[in-house]
Amino acid sequence: MKTSWVVAVTGTAASALALLAACANDGETAALPSEETNTPVPATEGDGGADASNEDASVCVEDCEYYPDECTDDALCANPLFGPSASAETLDLRTHVQAIAARSPTDAWLVGTVGSAAHFDGTSWKRSVTDTQHSLYALWLHGDAEIAFDDPRRLYTRGLAGDAGAPSVGGWSFFGPATTHPAWGDSGGRVYTSWAHADSSSLWIGLTTQGSRGGLWRLRQAEDGSFAATPVTLDKCGPIPCREVYAIGGRSADEVWAVGPRGAAFRVTNAEAAEPTLTGFNTDTVIALHGVWAAATNDVWAVGSTGTVRRWRGDPRFFEAYDEVPTKQHLRAITGSSPSDIWIAGDEGTVFHYDGAAWSRLKVAGLGGRRPSFRHIWMPSPGKVWIAGQGVLVSLGGKP
Repeated sequence: MKTSWVVAVTGTAASALALLAACANDGETAALPSEETNTPVPATEGDGGADASNEDASVCVEDCEYYPDECTDDALCANPLFGPSASAETLDLRTHVQAIAARSPTDAWLVGTVGSAAHFDGTSWKRSVTDTQHSLYALWLHGDAEIAFDDPRRLYTRGLAGDAGAPSVGGWSFFGPATTHPAWGDSGGRVYTSWAHADSSSLWIGLTTQGSRGGLWRLRQAEDGSFAATPVTLDKCGPIPCREVYAIGGRSADEVWAVGPRGAAFRVTNAEAAEPTLTGFNTDTVIALHGVWAAATNDVWAVGSTGTVRRWRGDPRFFEAYDEVPTKQHLRAITGSSPSDIWIAGDEGTVFHYDGAAWSRLKVAGLGGRRPSFRHIWMPSPGKVWIAGQGVLVSLGGKP
């Protein structure tokens, strides 16, 4: 199948200049945004991937009511998964959660920096020892197995046939390398995000890179049990805004959305095919977009820095500006169960919920002076939500 794409063009020079000014004020660049500097880089051979301390000792001045000490039913409350230091049951507060994935409301996993992993059984979260110090940036619940890595040339697996070596206490083993396309060595970037639909045969991988090879790759398993990572955006970035990818999402295995720096947004259709189709969109912003959620086939939301929210409702080229979320915080994640149950989270412990009529800000209890960045949201069912970030995992009323 021949790859095709749509090129989106900004309307006027004046609007472009205004947007560039906004970008300059925000400090966003085509590479990692400046506010990303406290995010640990992936571990390399011989590097434990140790994270910098998470000293977010912010003191509230005008919004103290959103950071109560005591947990209440209407507040998001911290889960005991994180503690002052790692133990057999807990993760260190300095851990950054990098990915969450679930098979069901009673079978979910998260992974993060310094080899951190934890499992949710529907009742509680418990640490899963991996026996690696390499940070885990990608997570794939592949059949009955779990796969995590910071680089596809270094896979850690649990419950996968062909696992090599003695497993850790948590059942994890070092599997070995996936075969990578030659362009991987030219990318000059790192794994930043991952996503897989339950019916997909692929794990989609987003990279931060300045290379011409593009930021979207996919990992697949061959019949012989080996894995291969191949680029989907190979030499397509230019007409398609795909050089870097900060977030990936979708509603089906055959339709995937990706967003990134400078307002980048594109769709992948025929996603399971050997030659997927890429379509670029104009989001009318050059602010970095950090989260994407496909609410329906013709309703896609994207969130980003300085409170930026964009919404796509079927236009062949354009996203719409959405200005109803009352914040200028950098927004990192969005998801929902329906048009009347939408969640957005971001920096400084900021969380908003939409009930179909209005957006409201949620209280986050038990943080003390910490104001962590929330980067991942998982909804096991309508009305229930887990939100994770820098050394923190919260739920409504502290309930599973």
